[in-house]
Amino acid sequence: MQRRERGVFGVPLAVAVSRMRSHDGVPLPVVIRQCIDYVNEHGLEVEGIYRISAPKSRLDGLENVANSRRPVPLSDVHDAAGLLKRFLRQLPHSVLTDEMRSTFEKIAAECPCRSLPACRCLVADLLKAQLSKLPPENYTLLAYVFVHAQQIVAHRNRNKMSIAALGLLLQATLNISQQLLRIFLTNASDKLNEDDSASVYHYSLSVAFSRIFFCIRFDGRAITQW
Repeated sequence: MQRRERGVFGVPLAVAVSRMRSHDGVPLPVVIRQCIDYVNEHGLEVEGIYRISAPKSRLDGLENVANSRRPVPLSDVHDAAGLLKRFLRQLPHSVLTDEMRSTFEKIAAECPCRSLPACRCLVADLLKAQLSKLPPENYTLLAYVFVHAQQIVAHRNRNKMSIAALGLLLQATLNISQQLLRIFLTNASDKLNEDDSASVYHYSLSVAFSRIFFCIRFDGRAITQW
């Protein structure tokens, strides 16, 4: 009853945003920003981040706090990662929208760039055009998740989360194909930083926009929109 009437988990994304909108106007529930920012600050070099599960009882408690629209008291990186995965899994509709999901998948299936680090063919342009048709909250959620995922992969030498390992988790969490996920992950920003030093926290996304999907940047250790 609480979830249906006022919660942010297990409800349509637009409803979750309206109930717990970020204070700066970014169309995401505050809890998503909290989780991503917490992992960015404390968990990028933690081995097994997003692979190691937090205790269900703790996640249940944190979900209840979020559903009451209070700030979630995060103190463990696996709790933050687990809560983000739980939110994504409980979305009742595809983050690509139920109407557009098949179009995204059909376009991605035509990409011949499987051996390249990022998609450089016409498919990238077609997918970017489709992304622009998504509701603002759906586009923004994809942007935050995939630019954040690039930061995880950039620290793979320490956290042991390669593109393949993180991709499997995201594929199951978002319920999208391996091919589409690969393109989103490798084209989310201008690069997958090969240097896994702490300086990766502070880079800004380039303006090389022809094949770049998401218009957001890192500001210090948090993600913000342009």
